Amino acid sequence: MSAISDIPYDTLKSTNQQCFRLSTLKEANVLIGNAIAKLAIFPYYSIDLKVLYGSVDGQKYDVKRSTTKARHSKKYFRNGKGVVAYTLLANHVSLQTYLIGPHETESHYLFDIWYNNTCDIEPEAITGDMHSINKANFAICHWFGLKLEPRFSNPQFQLKHLYCGNDLVEYQDFLIQPIEKIDLQLIIDEKENIDRVVASLASKEITQSTFIRKLCCYSQNSTRKAIFEFDKLVRTIYTLKYLRDPNLQRNVNRSQNRIEAYHQLRAAISEVGGRKELSGKTDIAIEISNQCGRVIANAVNYYNSAILSRSLEKYQASKNKKALAFIKKRSPVAWQHIHFSGHYILNSKHIIDIDRMVDDLILD
Repeated sequence: MSAISDIPYDTLKSTNQQCFRLSTLKEANVLIGNAIAKLAIFPYYSIDLKVLYGSVDGQKYDVKRSTTKARHSKKYFRNGKGVVAYTLLANHVSLQTYLIGPHETESHYLFDIWYNNTCDIEPEAITGDMHSINKANFAICHWFGLKLEPRFSNPQFQLKHLYCGNDLVEYQDFLIQPIEKIDLQLIIDEKENIDRVVASLASKEITQSTFIRKLCCYSQNSTRKAIFEFDKLVRTIYTLKYLRDPNLQRNVNRSQNRIEAYHQLRAAISEVGGRKELSGKTDIAIEISNQCGRVIANAVNYYNSAILSRSLEKYQASKNKKALAFIKKRSPVAWQHIHFSGHYILNSKHIIDIDRMVDDLILD
């Protein structure tokens, strides 16, 4: 970095050691996210005006050195080791990220990453791929008022996961038939224990990942069975809505496409050094590297959003409907105009004049 900037190596090294901490980097991301949310263009990023969609997904990164979380995975890292950056995204803004091992199940962290979000942007529905589904996530999200809306890779296969509350005989004449009856009485009998579980999760006495692991240890536990039965109920309702509502399917697909676009930006940032990897000798150092990449991605997002916001205000004043329609459909996840491997002049007093840039921009 010192070779491509106007700051000496010693200054960069001391700054890295003294200022680059997980707490400060996380706070920086929160500040940038809140700043984006205040821009005029932000409401137009929403997929649905009634619901703020968020999306979760994991991105694989190589690591140079072995750490506690780094694991071998021939599918993703060939002969090397790597980690997974599990990210929560909403309206193109990275709200939260967890670093987990490639051997860990992503669905075990879905509730935690949403519940521990400290940004002002609060998604009401979370989309994900098939890795976001397990036997308890629909139930846990429902208890806390969060909608879990995963994208089904094979909707036809989901017909094997439909359940009912009445006897199966009553559904014989239906086009879509359930495969099993839900034990509603068990859910009612275990309500008190389920309430304790919800209270423990709400007070953060236990994390979702720890709770799921404990559930899996007690195969004959009645509370475990009741939670799984309740999950079947919520999942069945969502599956039926998903199969019959093309608009819901489009929203889920668009939400997932956004986090894929974000991953492409993160990959472009991490590959500036030559490879798609996170640097560091320890898990904490790798976490810091991941958060640094997230700060850069959110900074790019803010820069693009600021330009779009000023452009929006400009053409709202002139009532240019064609230009406004064009601006409202633009995504801030773009970096073709940003030279990541260029020469950085960080001590310059020159400030980027976005107003002048927008004045020179003409949209016909």
